[in-house]
Amino acid sequence: MRPVILCGGSGSRLWPLFKPKQFQKIFSHNTMFQNTLLRLKSGYMPPIIVTNIQYESLVKKELHALREYKVIFEPVKIGTAAAILIAALLCNENETMLILPSDHFIGDLNDFYASAHKASQIASKTNSIVTFGVKPHEFNSEYGYINAVYDQKEKCHIVKDFTEKPERKLSNDYYWNSGIFVFKAKRYIDEIKKSAPSLYNLCFASVKHFIPQERFLYLKQRDFAGIEGISIDYLVMEKAKNITMVEANFDWLDVGTWNSVLELSEKFSKEPVSFQHVIREKEPVSTTESNKNLLGGAYKQPNKSLISFINKVKKAKAIRREIKPWGFYSIILMSENFLIKYLFINPLSCTSKQFHHYRDEYHIVLSGVGYISLDNKEYSVLKDHVIEIPREVSHRIENRSTSSPLEIVEFQIGEHLSDNDIVRLDDVYGRF
Repeated sequence: MRPVILCGGSGSRLWPLFKPKQFQKIFSHNTMFQNTLLRLKSGYMPPIIVTNIQYESLVKKELHALREYKVIFEPVKIGTAAAILIAALLCNENETMLILPSDHFIGDLNDFYASAHKASQIASKTNSIVTFGVKPHEFNSEYGYINAVYDQKEKCHIVKDFTEKPERKLSNDYYWNSGIFVFKAKRYIDEIKKSAPSLYNLCFASVKHFIPQERFLYLKQRDFAGIEGISIDYLVMEKAKNITMVEANFDWLDVGTWNSVLELSEKFSKEPVSFQHVIREKEPVSTTESNKNLLGGAYKQPNKSLISFINKVKKAKAIRREIKPWGFYSIILMSENFLIKYLFINPLSCTSKQFHHYRDEYHIVLSGVGYISLDNKEYSVLKDHVIEIPREVSHRIENRSTSSPLEIVEFQIGEHLSDNDIVRLDDVYGRF
């Protein structure tokens, strides 16, 4: 089989991480992209990696794990349908392709290899496009679903249809869509020719100029400047006939949201979550009357996925809990460069006025109204809103309610995450 690794995503749902998720170190000393490379079986053909040109240095740094490979650099986001097509055009048309996202957690590798081998056999026998379905252990509106029924004669599941991010629980015939596929190169090329002939012509014209011996292949921006990034799910899987599915008999998670990171932490890891981060430098931002409750646009509502996560933080198993004069905090996820806390601030209580040299903070209000002073200005932060607190900026959090607690989810990013980086300027409890 010819592995094709998709490595062009931005991973924006893991805010406030600024490096794409496939280049984060989650539950491993390796990045998720590196673990995807190490997951490749020795008997597989050299992989084709498709990524964005802005990740060139990050990708090249990881390639020491491989002896042979090709890397396709996209000048713009071209979508998974086009990315896979370009890889298919570089293959012999009879080659079987194994499509792998670079940001997944996969458990037992022997079970993974067995599932991939079964999918390869089905693709060769039936010329079908084979997808991997994961049996859900709970309903998750952040995943796509596959409706598939087992066919005793064919010894595989026949796919009836796909449902993208449903709002309600589905029947037992539905599986999570893992985004892992197996098919013959020619079968995929033929599907694109039928459904998107202009896309086929564009990609074919770009590939025919490549030198076969080259390891690094650069698509030209002028060729793809106006392309619409369309996914394989939309362009191929939802329209094609003869789609089959193998049930993934291995632990799997798409580590695309904080909910999935928390699930991994609770289910698979005995150690705290491990992350590496790129810290974005921040410029000072002036505050005017026209944006009275804004700090550089950072005071805003998080997306639906993040709100779902912060509502789970309160119930999550704490790594450590510490009592404070103003209430208590629990550490939920932590690493060398990243930490998430749940803060419980009692009525008519406040933290000290403080600043930090080595970390930036992001506070999201879970319940109540937080009054946060930044330097000499004050901001009221409502439920499900976030405010950014840059390093070196003095701040205090106050709960002015006489009866209700203030609950906050705090994200910390920095090189030194400990109480030793608290510089107190004023404290009603006398701590200095």
